[in-house]
Amino acid sequence: MTDVDVADLWFELPAGFVEFDLAEDPESRMLRMADAVDTLFTDATPEQKFSLVISGEHVLTTMIAAGAAHVSSCLLRMPGDEPSQATLCVLVERPATGPEVQDRQAAARRTAAQWRELHPDAEVGLVMLPYGICALCVREQHLAVPGALFGLPDPVPATVRQAEVWVPLKTGPGAVLFVLTTQDVRHWAQYVDVLSGIVKSISEERV
Repeated sequence: MTDVDVADLWFELPAGFVEFDLAEDPESRMLRMADAVDTLFTDATPEQKFSLVISGEHVLTTMIAAGAAHVSSCLLRMPGDEPSQATLCVLVERPATGPEVQDRQAAARRTAAQWRELHPDAEVGLVMLPYGICALCVREQHLAVPGALFGLPDPVPATVRQAEVWVPLKTGPGAVLFVLTTQDVRHWAQYVDVLSGIVKSISEERV
């Protein structure tokens, strides 16, 4: 089990995920990721390996800068033996003031409504987990990855698909936001299953 101690919350990472030290030097992190890609995807082309490492590092850096409490990455083999990579980030929202016990259903509905307004093209809804009700948003983002990561002078365009699961806490006001991001849109259905298993494992107690 993986803990988010500032939120009194636990969840389980499936096989294939590696949690990162948020204070680790980015260069060391990229080298470790490159070694992992080489080991797992020996038949992948150098371009495929490079893209997996660089795109993953860009998302990691962005989420760490946003204050993520947990960041992990997975390297998976998809049907046809294709290499695939995704990043999971967990952010904690703890307001300084608020009621000791929040109306979790109302909070989830408000978040879903805000998402619908902010992202009219996204798929937004409410989902019931074993832990309780949550809001879900699935959308695509068009990013400009810094070209310096590729040794290029201009930004490199990239499209990612992202699922956000906003889980109101039982332990007081606030929520935990799970964000799964991947460029591998073709295998999105498999990643939906992966994320589903993670959020269904959320618990107040360590198992």
